[in-house]
Amino acid sequence: MLAKFGFLGSAGLILGILITMIAAGWLLSSLVWLVRRRHTPAPTPAPIDDPSQHPLAGFTWTDEPPRGA
Repeated sequence: MLAKFGFLGSAGLILGILITMIAAGWLLSSLVWLVRRRHTPAPTPAPIDDPSQHPLAGFTWTDEPPRGA
């Protein structure tokens, strides 16, 4: 192949194949992402009955330095 196309032709052919393979990988991963997104239901958030059960309950912002500093 090197004798037929030359060094730059062979390098260009290899680079073109590499770019084509990368594009095919992106296309395949996008297709898999779309199919998985279509078939998985969106999670519904659970309602919080008691505000004290919220993960940030009792959080206050202060300008005090952290303890131990």
